[in-house]
Amino acid sequence: MDKMAKHIYTLDGGKITELERMGFRNFDFLSCEDNEEKEEEGGTEKKEMMMQLLENIHLSYFLAGSDIICTNTFQVNLHSLRKKNISIEKGEEILNTYIDIAYNSAEKYKEIKRKKGNLWENRKKNDSIYEHLENFHNIRKALNNVHSTDIFNVEEYLSELQLNDTQNEWKWAKTKLERGPKSCCVAFSNGSYSSAFCDFSEYSGVFHKNRRKKEKRENLAIHGKVITGNKLASLKYDETGKNKTDDFTKMLNKQIKHFDIKLNILSEYTTRNMTKRSSVEFIPIARRYDKKRCNMVASPKLFNYGLEYYIDVSDEEIASNCKFKLQCFCRNTNKLNFFSLTTFSNIREVLTFYNYIKYYASNFKNNVIINFYCNSSKFIGCSDYSFFDIVSILLYLDSYNKFINAIGINCVNIENVYDLFFPFKKYTCPYININEDSYKSQNSQINSIVKTALRSLKKNRYIQDVNFFCSPNKSLQRVSFDNSTNEVTFHTLPNKTDHVYNYVDKWMEVGINGFGGCCYYNPYDVSLIDYKLGRLCR
Repeated sequence: MDKMAKHIYTLDGGKITELERMGFRNFDFLSCEDNEEKEEEGGTEKKEMMMQLLENIHLSYFLAGSDIICTNTFQVNLHSLRKKNISIEKGEEILNTYIDIAYNSAEKYKEIKRKKGNLWENRKKNDSIYEHLENFHNIRKALNNVHSTDIFNVEEYLSELQLNDTQNEWKWAKTKLERGPKSCCVAFSNGSYSSAFCDFSEYSGVFHKNRRKKEKRENLAIHGKVITGNKLASLKYDETGKNKTDDFTKMLNKQIKHFDIKLNILSEYTTRNMTKRSSVEFIPIARRYDKKRCNMVASPKLFNYGLEYYIDVSDEEIASNCKFKLQCFCRNTNKLNFFSLTTFSNIREVLTFYNYIKYYASNFKNNVIINFYCNSSKFIGCSDYSFFDIVSILLYLDSYNKFINAIGINCVNIENVYDLFFPFKKYTCPYININEDSYKSQNSQINSIVKTALRSLKKNRYIQDVNFFCSPNKSLQRVSFDNSTNEVTFHTLPNKTDHVYNYVDKWMEVGINGFGGCCYYNPYDVSLIDYKLGRLCR
């Protein structure tokens, strides 16, 4: 087995589902109000209590062994602020607050380790799973880190899981596995812009912010007739063949400005030239109804996936949100270690973020984490773009910038993880070079782009320099997407018995080196993951 040179990291778990586990539901961390008790007196005390509870959750993940935790800022963006009539200035304060909460938990953990390191002395190398979890729970109680509503019983917890301890540690006995050189790291978590739509569209990649109104489908006034979206297709053309939606499209395009995404990956650009050019460029596109525009010649440099999924969202709107979040990170670089994109399924939005990072490049060097949501064992979101294709392109674009520290997947079905990362092992030569001739993308639109990226990708950038992270959902099986209504439906598993613990050594075989959980993974789950990693790395 090839030597695995990358460090091993323990990631954190869910935060909102952890609050739910302790009986706290419907608390809006954006407005800091309880949705069911807005009129109740003592709002300030409730807010402070919830802030302290969130800090304790962050701390509990550090105590469980997490090397990296994420801020609770997933849904805080320009759209969520606008919905609640919160100013940008106030929004910046909210983001700063949640960054401070995570940072304070990291500082508190460092202080605990410095002053009370003996709390960990009871840990033995050969502790059983039961002993390990019991010891972790006792440490939490000794530090007053267990909330009164946090009822935990080791026997009940283990009886609900289906742990498959196959004792495969021997596979890694001659492989040098090292834990991450850093600890107590804080990642600034950024959800997709559509995560604020509260319709789960971050899982589909389709941006339709006004889908949920009093009428479920938006009524469009065309030629004096009011028709709903599901009838639009049948009324698209009139008797003369004229497109009835032209007028509406023109009106919409006047409101929305889009760009061409240009990827500078063609072989005509030498390495020397590439270092002088931006790897991603956004060029204003001429409106389609403008007769004076210049015809755009088809070119493999243009990569416009996602534009068709921006139903009522503009590139400028997404760009403004990107700048808002990037500026927040830059203001707090003394408290943050990573900038993390979380549960992204629209490639256009990812490339927009990547494009704007260059304007703040002095603050970004090997500290960006990009986590995708994949709805199957191959594709990102509900698209037909494979995880392998898009990551290949991103890693090539980043070969010269080195912004990206890790590529990951999160909130996915645990059974899809191995197959998503397997191509990174399958299409590499023994010397970690890329064998581009053995791979052909099933998506003809981007096959030439992927081929160029694979051909030009610098040696050792693929596996050795980039971390691969994984944080699956404990209950989500898949989502289904209705193209006519843009509605996402969750399909959940009947129980939550499977666990990352069962897959760690298998996932290591395909290069994954960061292990955590998403929804319904709690500190005890993360402690269990860390226990397994400790056995492999000792």
